This record gives sequence, C-alpha cells and structure tokens, in this order.
Amino acid sequence: MLMFAATLAYAAASLFYVNGTTRFFRISGNACLIAGVSLLAILAQNQIGNDGNWGGSAAPLLAAMIGAIAIAADRWLGVRLAAAMLAPLGMLVLLVRFFAAPVPQIAPTLWLTGFHVSMALAGQVMAIAACVLSLLYLWQHNALKRRKILELQPGVPALDRLDQWLKIALISGFVMLTCSLVTGALFMTGLPTGITASTLIALRAKILWAVAVWSWYLAILVARNILRSPARIIARMSVIGFALMALAWFGLIFFAAKIPQIAG
Repeated sequence: MLMFAATLAYAAASLFYVNGTTRFFRISGNACLIAGVSLLAILAQNQIGNDGNWGGSAAPLLAAMIGAIAIAADRWLGVRLAAAMLAPLGMLVLLVRFFAAPVPQIAPTLWLTGFHVSMALAGQVMAIAACVLSLLYLWQHNALKRRKILELQPGVPALDRLDQWLKIALISGFVMLTCSLVTGALFMTGLPTGITASTLIALRAKILWAVAVWSWYLAILVARNILRSPARIIARMSVIGFALMALAWFGLIFFAAKIPQIAG
C-alpha cells in the first residue's frame, strides 16, 4: 500500500506542476512530491532492513531520487520545467513496477472498475475533442491570416474561445487519464494467477497505448503552460499527435489479432 500511496502522491504532483503556474500549484506540487519521496524512503528502508531485498527496492529508490531532484530543481534552482518533467517520470517508474511485475494486493471492486473504465474512455474522448478544436482553431487562424473573411464560419467560435476550450479539453483529459493509469495499477495487482499469456500481452498492449496518450497530453501541456508556446503551435501538436496515436491504435488492433499466434 505504501507504493500505491506514493504513486498517488506523484500523480497529484504531476497534475499540479503541469497544469498550474501560480504559487499555490507549485507549493502543492512540492508538498505532494515530498510526501511521495518520504513514503518511498520508508518503503525502501522496510524492504532492505527486513529481508535485504535490494532488487525489489530498485524502483522505489529510483523514483525517490527522481522526486528529490525535481523538488530541488523547483524550489532551489527555479527550473519549473525540470519538475514538470521529472514528477511524471517518477510516476511512470512506479507504474512500470505495478504493470511489469504485479504483486497481488487489492481485488478491484465493481465501483473501482467502473471508475477506471469511465476515466479511460473520457480521457480518450477529450483527446478527440482536443483534435477537433485544434482543427477549428487552425482553420480560423489560417483564414484570418490570409484575410479571407468569407471563409470564416459564423457558427465557429472565435479564436480566443477555441483556445480556452482546447485548454480545458487538454487539462481534463490529462487528469482523467492519470486517474485511469493509477487505478489500472490496482487492476494489475488483482489479476488471477491463472491468466493466459495472450490475455497478459493484450493488457500490456492497452497499457502502452494509454501511456502513449498520457505522454501526448503531458508534452502538449508542458509546451503550453511551461514553455508558453503559441496557441497555433499547440493546435498543430494536438492534430499531429492525435494522428500518430490513431495510427498506433490501428497497429494495436492488428497486433491484437496476432496475439494468439504469438502466445502459441
């Protein structure tokens, strides 16, 4: 449970660092990360002190060091970009520990199952919404740039409103998919012992897809909130990233059809 609590702390820190620019968000991100590093230090000390399990402590120690560097970078060096990148990296390190070598801990309830599936679907819907809003933004921006006023559709919102809606879609999708990944870690700990190899491969393929979408959200939000990239650049990143993810999705469908052959 300590590792899962630390994963939640790193997830919360990631959300604060990436989505907020005010002092409140920075302090909240630091507090969550300090809590996560403390929990991981306790976990590593217990594992090493009780049974000398250095191998099992590798992921907690690595994530704790990443978190400590992120805290130092934000608080003492003022490099917020480093904190915004390192906190999610630490979270991924902990999630890989759950996904790659799950240890039975918690049996997912019906409520947790519904929450996990809802967040996963909602996060992907927000990605689609972000792509549509980005296309509308680029269309309107291109028409204004070329002074083709007749191409502007009266039913399409103004650029500033499209930009605001895109921001909401990106932040909402990132939060939802983060919740989906964290709850997915619980599902991996609750897998039955007799699960087939083909089912396990299919689950890990879905995890890779979810991590890819989550990383897409992360990159765009860092570019928008930390690097202060122009709105048109964010819109282009959204469209290109979504197109690449769509291709990856079709690749996963083709791969899923070959799983029985691979497992056999």
